[in-house]
Amino acid sequence: MYLHRLELRAIGPYPDLVSIDFAALAASGVFLLEGPTGSGKSTIIDAVVFALYGGLAGADASNDRLHSQHADPAVEPYVELVFETGAGVYRVRRTPQYDRPKQRGTGTVKQQASAQLFRLAGPADVAGEPMSSRIPEVGVEIARIVGLDKAQFLQTVVLPQGEFARFLRSPGEERRKLLQSLFGTQVYDRTADELAARRRAVQAEVDGADARVRDALNRFAQAAGVDEPDESGVQGTVAELRATADAAESARATAARAAAAAAEHEQSVTARAAALDRRAALLVRRALLDEGAPAVDAARTRLALGERAARVAAVADGLDAARARSDAATAAADALRSGHGVTVHGEALERQRATVAECRAAVRHLIAVEDGIPGRRRAIKDAAVRGEQLTARLAELDAALESRPAERARIVEDARAAAELAAGAEAARLEVDRVHRVRTDLVARAERERRVRGAEQAVTSARSAAHELVRAEQQLRERRIAGLAGELGSALAPGDPCPVCGAMEHPVVATPQDDHPTTESIDAAASLARRAEQDLGDAATVLAVERAELERLVQVLGDTDAATVDALAAAADARVAAVHDASVRVRRLEQQRAAHDEQTRTLERQRNEVDAERAVLAGSAAADTERLEQDVTAVRGAVERFAGHLDEAQGTLRAGVEQLDVLIARLDAVAQADDRAAVAAAAVRDRADEVERALAEQEFDDVSAARAGILDRADAERLRDDVARADRERAVVDAGLAEPAVIAAAEDDPAALDLAAARAARDETAAAADAATRVATSAGDRAAASEQCAADLALAISARDDTSARSRAVVRLADIAAGAPSVNPSGITLGTYVLMRRFEDVVAAANDRLRAMLAGRFTLETSDERESGSRARRTGLALAVHDQSTDTVRDPRSLSGGETFTVSLCLALGLADVVQAEAGGVSLGTLFVDEGFGTLDPETLDDVIGQLSRLTAGGRQVGIVSHVEELKQRIPERIAVRRTAMGGSRVTTTV
Repeated sequence: MYLHRLELRAIGPYPDLVSIDFAALAASGVFLLEGPTGSGKSTIIDAVVFALYGGLAGADASNDRLHSQHADPAVEPYVELVFETGAGVYRVRRTPQYDRPKQRGTGTVKQQASAQLFRLAGPADVAGEPMSSRIPEVGVEIARIVGLDKAQFLQTVVLPQGEFARFLRSPGEERRKLLQSLFGTQVYDRTADELAARRRAVQAEVDGADARVRDALNRFAQAAGVDEPDESGVQGTVAELRATADAAESARATAARAAAAAAEHEQSVTARAAALDRRAALLVRRALLDEGAPAVDAARTRLALGERAARVAAVADGLDAARARSDAATAAADALRSGHGVTVHGEALERQRATVAECRAAVRHLIAVEDGIPGRRRAIKDAAVRGEQLTARLAELDAALESRPAERARIVEDARAAAELAAGAEAARLEVDRVHRVRTDLVARAERERRVRGAEQAVTSARSAAHELVRAEQQLRERRIAGLAGELGSALAPGDPCPVCGAMEHPVVATPQDDHPTTESIDAAASLARRAEQDLGDAATVLAVERAELERLVQVLGDTDAATVDALAAAADARVAAVHDASVRVRRLEQQRAAHDEQTRTLERQRNEVDAERAVLAGSAAADTERLEQDVTAVRGAVERFAGHLDEAQGTLRAGVEQLDVLIARLDAVAQADDRAAVAAAAVRDRADEVERALAEQEFDDVSAARAGILDRADAERLRDDVARADRERAVVDAGLAEPAVIAAAEDDPAALDLAAARAARDETAAAADAATRVATSAGDRAAASEQCAADLALAISARDDTSARSRAVVRLADIAAGAPSVNPSGITLGTYVLMRRFEDVVAAANDRLRAMLAGRFTLETSDERESGSRARRTGLALAVHDQSTDTVRDPRSLSGGETFTVSLCLALGLADVVQAEAGGVSLGTLFVDEGFGTLDPETLDDVIGQLSRLTAGGRQVGIVSHVEELKQRIPERIAVRRTAMGGSRVTTTV
């Protein structure tokens, strides 16, 4: 990742716009970010981290310090960063959460944080393509684009204070997570997981295959009736069962054929006997039918005559009914004509009706006009009254509007006076806050006084304890020196030279005293003394810190006491209450002014509406009067028009139209009665023709003769029943005698049919066949079941062998990838093994720079063992420092400050080298270092700067954050941060 441009405003100590062109600064590979301590150098790094991840570089830093206290509160704070990765060029803009002044009134409102991400065509693109404006989405997209989360970014790209040496000192598991993200080796862990999943799957398949074999063998034993089944004896058992089943099937077939022959013989005898009995009964029924045949023929002839007579009588009844209807219709038409006084017939009647209907149609529409005339007259009168009312209302509204401006001016003046008083709200709030801080400092001063007294007592106790322990150590050492002769004498042996004088003879050998101190006891006493001295130093440090804080509080508070603070608090509270009351009055007066203005607008709207209504009303009154006169004239003409069609004159148009409706209804009724009479006469003629045709077709001379041949319903039904019954009986008898079995029975001798013997033979052979069938079925089912189970067993055994063969390779690969001790003695997983090789490259690259920076004194070494003191699983990423000057291996945490800085820097640069060269890895084109150069001696500093300068060949950028004066002479490209007289800071860029 490369940084191109950074812009920020109202961030940290920078109240104004700051723009930094990293692309120009890093043209030589190394640039310096320098300035006094606390001037805001780290804020530049914080701005970069905040733009990308929405947080600050420090682990314990809070975003609250992002908004500059030196900037105008109304100015929006923001950070905008243009950067480039392998995925393209992007611009991200973020604003932190901050409090801004309200647009109306006093006080502040919290402005929420925001984020925007754009994809750019190039670093100079000022517009770009928007990608997202939602903070969670922007975070996800940047992590995807950069390839690092915030913690990884702080260990590989931006190395802030307190975070620089974390990768050097971190345990192997944390290194594994970081390296896995940087090198993209998650595929190997996923491969191991996939192999483990496949191992579980194939192991389950093997277990399932074994279970299926056992299940199939048990089912075969149950089917074959074997107590202890064996896979090798399955086929022999199946062959034995099949032979037994075949023999039983042969015996069953023989018994079945014998039973079938006996049953067939019994059925034949039974059928011949039944046919012989049936033939005899049918012959008796046929004789009885022959005796009753003449009576049936007579009934059939009488029925045919009655049916022909009934057809003629039905047509004659229709003729009588038509004549009756025709006479009734003619009489009704004559009576209706006489009652309505209508004398015309035919076309004259139709012409009279059309004339009356035309007159009614011409005047009917004027009925509604006639009905509305009284209402319209009342409306004209009401409109005149309404006009007078509107004129009076208009005068009232004009008078009310004239008094409105003066009343509004009074409300506005009162509101202005209240607003001037409420304008001191912020000052009152600040005064309350100040009094609260003073009260807090008073409480803190009392607490500090108590803690100082406690710290003084702790120092006194620690000093006394340290003095006693040091004196005890001194006494032990003096006693040991005093008894050193005895210690030397106890170590002498005959023939050994004296360690003091070298003599071989020892006439009087000194002996140690019983309480002579040992080296171990002296070392223990020294250790206790050193610990006591350290405790004394810690207690003295705490006392100094507490005294410094107490002195600061005393200087801040001066002579201020609780009574003074209470008086200040009461005054501040009273001021806040007054401002609050004024604010409430301002809001109330504003509401009154708004209500007054709304009421004024309502009065103006009402005045305009009343004036408009009065004008419209005056204009329409004359037109309504003129139209009314015209309508009255038209109604009178209509009444005169229809008077000629009525016998009596009508007073209103509605009554005349109603009389015309009555006249038309009478004419329609007479015409309809005439039509019904004509239709009835035509029907009589048609029915008479039908009677003549029916007499001819049914062969009767007249209607009387036909009516004489009609049968009543009871006689007809009785005759039909007799004929139908005889026909059915004759059909049944003829069909029965025509059956083949009945015809064949004519030749049988009843004495030759022995039915009892045939039934006995059938029963005996059927019982034998059933017994043979049961035996054959049982044997066949057992043989078939055992054959099926044997086939299933063979398939299960084959599947088990195939599964076992396939699983062996998968299980071994999975165990190797997972670091199983049985096949992988090192216990290192596949993903960790790949990372170890990458980590070895990182360490090798770091050692190349270490040799140049520290003259080959230190080299880094990797190990596949656990970290010292760690109980975690083996990661294979342990790290140690080999000190070539003493030929010892040291823990990285034992290095001094300057050594830690140099080794950590080489490790970070080596990590960047390998990741940059690794295909598919994260591009680490920019590196920021924010600590440690002040711990280096001039010679080492020169070597370090030389190594950083060589990064230009690889295209990387290194930004050094430091206030070391010597670096200004060595690095020409720099960003200088200086405090201003107003309390903020400014940035000057030198390229």
